[in-house]
Amino acid sequence: MQLSYPQKGNGLYVLNRDQIDQIATMILEEYMPNVLACPQSVDIEDFVENKLFLTLQYQTLGFGVAVLGLTAFEDVQGIPCLDEMYRPAMIDISAGTILIHSELRGPAHRARRKFTIAHEGAHWILHRSFYSPTNQRYVFRVNQPYIVCRATEIEQKSHRRKTDEDWAEWQADTLAAALLMPQAPFHILADSLIRKGRRRALIDPTDPEAIEIIEEIAETFEVSRMATEIRLTQFGYLQKEQRRPVSASSCSTITR
Repeated sequence: MQLSYPQKGNGLYVLNRDQIDQIATMILEEYMPNVLACPQSVDIEDFVENKLFLTLQYQTLGFGVAVLGLTAFEDVQGIPCLDEMYRPAMIDISAGTILIHSELRGPAHRARRKFTIAHEGAHWILHRSFYSPTNQRYVFRVNQPYIVCRATEIEQKSHRRKTDEDWAEWQADTLAAALLMPQAPFHILADSLIRKGRRRALIDPTDPEAIEIIEEIAETFEVSRMATEIRLTQFGYLQKEQRRPVSASSCSTITR
């Protein structure tokens, strides 16, 4: 699928949230139209492996920080990781490989794993022209041929959006959410649950009734509660948290 959206000189797409939802809908209409028919879980592993034709691998990544995923846009040598005995090692991977931290395996981490895979797949869809140093159109750009995504960059309620890399992470998070919780079926489910709860205004995330609604949406799409709250806030269903001013007397001094 060819994207026809404005790009900066370095290849980064200039996108707002509505345009990213449009991209997600176009992708799903082409590759997985069934998930747009009704609210359901999206098989993101199948999409990444059999529709995007990417190689999905699990590896204990050894970057010294909480790295959850990595996407290679070119062949890469010397990716730091840990072997079966948790000893430092290096591996080589081919272009189109997504590495997911092995700790995300298993049913307990399904929601986090799905979002991480969707996030990395979104990087492949949106950011090959931004990160690939051999792309002819952007050959002047010097960058590493892969992207490392930390826990602090995936599935976050707020993103710092100052640098191009910050914007790329925000775009990947936003597209991941739009792929896992497509706009049309998400509205169908949210509207039906909120009407059932007899709510005409925005739902309050601290209300027990609202918590049940959020959890039911999260279970239907098999995503985390945090991802669901972000999506509900985006569409105006959820009241944003009101921050109360902190008085001087409530602040504590931290000594080093």
